[in-house]
Amino acid sequence: MAWLMLSGVLALMLFWAVGAHNRLTRLRTEVLRQWSTVDTVWLKWLMRFQAAVSARQILAWSSEADDLQALQDASEAMVEALADAMQQALEHDSMQRLLQRHEALMQCIDEVVQRVPDTVRPHLLSAQSRILQNIPLALVPYHLAVENYNAALSQAPASWLARRLRMRQALAVRLPSRAGVPG
Repeated sequence: MAWLMLSGVLALMLFWAVGAHNRLTRLRTEVLRQWSTVDTVWLKWLMRFQAAVSARQILAWSSEADDLQALQDASEAMVEALADAMQQALEHDSMQRLLQRHEALMQCIDEVVQRVPDTVRPHLLSAQSRILQNIPLALVPYHLAVENYNAALSQAPASWLARRLRMRQALAVRLPSRAGVPG
């Protein structure tokens, strides 16, 4: 009889562990899916920015080759950081690098805008504004998924299982606020 009760308790624990693992895996997958959406939106706006810089502005602004190169370098570094963040999803270091590259690109645009002709300035400011307005909107569902996943990781007794499986919390990507742009 004791053997039967012990088997029943072990079976319950096994079923709970499988269920908890499946829930954590499902929530983690949702975080990754939402990050994929953010990555797609970010990449779309970066590609549009790169196209605007290399197409229209190169004709009106060919004398400022250093500024053009700086913008291209900053946007390419951002694309690289996005690729790293996608391959190393949920890794703190890759997300931090992404935020640093994003801020470097925004600062580069701020600096270049001060030196470009009036015919080019509105295009750069418009591209920057669209990036700064669209990315935070794309981050909302990602942040919700991160919040749900992190909450599930911290709940007992699932936290015990998460530690054993080496599941780490996801990082909410918070863009620094910029003057004049809703964040």
